[in-house]
Amino acid sequence: MKETKKKTAYERKMTRSRIIAAVVAVLLALLMFGGVVVSSLQAFAITKSEVDALKNKVAAATAKKKELKNQLSSLNSDLSALEQQIALLDSQIEAQEDEIAAQEELLAQLEQLIADKTIELKDSEEQQARQYDRMKDRVRYMAEHDNTSYLSILLASESFSDFLNRWEIIKQISVRDEELFEELKLIRDKVSAEKAELEAAQAEARETKAQMEANMAELETQRAAKIKQQEAAQNARNAANKAYAEIIEKEDDLMEEYKKAAAQLAAQSTYVGGKFMWPLPAANNVVTCPYGMRKHPITGKYKLHTGVDLRCSTGTKVYAANAGTVTTSGYSSAWGNYIIINHGGGYTTLYAHLSRRSVAKGDKVKQGDVIGQSGNTGYSTAPHLHFEINKDGSSYDPLTEFKGFNYVMK
Repeated sequence: MKETKKKTAYERKMTRSRIIAAVVAVLLALLMFGGVVVSSLQAFAITKSEVDALKNKVAAATAKKKELKNQLSSLNSDLSALEQQIALLDSQIEAQEDEIAAQEELLAQLEQLIADKTIELKDSEEQQARQYDRMKDRVRYMAEHDNTSYLSILLASESFSDFLNRWEIIKQISVRDEELFEELKLIRDKVSAEKAELEAAQAEARETKAQMEANMAELETQRAAKIKQQEAAQNARNAANKAYAEIIEKEDDLMEEYKKAAAQLAAQSTYVGGKFMWPLPAANNVVTCPYGMRKHPITGKYKLHTGVDLRCSTGTKVYAANAGTVTTSGYSSAWGNYIIINHGGGYTTLYAHLSRRSVAKGDKVKQGDVIGQSGNTGYSTAPHLHFEINKDGSSYDPLTEFKGFNYVMK
């Protein structure tokens, strides 16, 4: 009996030792596993400072893009002035072409005038030659008969009546001689005038032709200058647009990194729970651009549209789709005024192109709180709300959260 009691006490001691050993083993295992979990979480978890650093990168890209936008605006202003110069050059070219056409017509008329004047001068010169020949014949006759004077003719009259007749004849001959001489002078003056007119027409024709040739040379210079200006304008515009598109794409990429970082930070807290609500008044139920791949309106590249665009007029109230903490309330060249809310569990929502923001970073919001008003800021062609839901840093179609809501696709 005594031996049995000793054995029972020994067994109890051994059992207690085994239990203690087992507990120690379990504790050691838990500690080892806990260390692995903690180190794993520490390796995976993203810090707020890292999120802020990414946000600063986005801000830097936005600032750079704003600078480029100003440069592009200035360039567009310069290009606009250049295009006005080109338009004026076009008008000048058109006027130059009109002037050349008028000069060509004038030159043709002058050439015809010269041809007519040449014929007219030739006729006048021939008439002058004939008249001159008659005058020479008359002078020659007078010289050959110089012994017969007008006085001897009169003295040879047989009667007074004969004297009067002879006087009349001599008078007529004298008048005719004078007329012949005057006609010769008139023809001479006519020939001289026609020669002057012909020479003037020829000089004007030469001057017109020289001006026309100079205008045609200037016209070619203007056309070449226009082509050069157009090429310079196009090259400058292409270079500016390329640089602008590149910085836009860089900003978009940084924004995606930031949203992923914000979502990872959100994953370190518990999801607030519940379903998401429509971020606008129910009447604003038109979806103008769905989630999915599309051609980027600025860069022209085919890429993912990470949210949905909802039609609404400027100033429409924008609601928090769920409760959470505002992680960002700021401005981006791409998103305009935008807000990001952390809902915990890796969920974040983004509201962009706002005209007004009513919350600040760090604010706590409840579902349905008014966080801002819709607008047309940033890269937007019309008033609307760009709305996104991200989970663990990845976007997905937010319309899947509103299967019971009566929205319309346009």
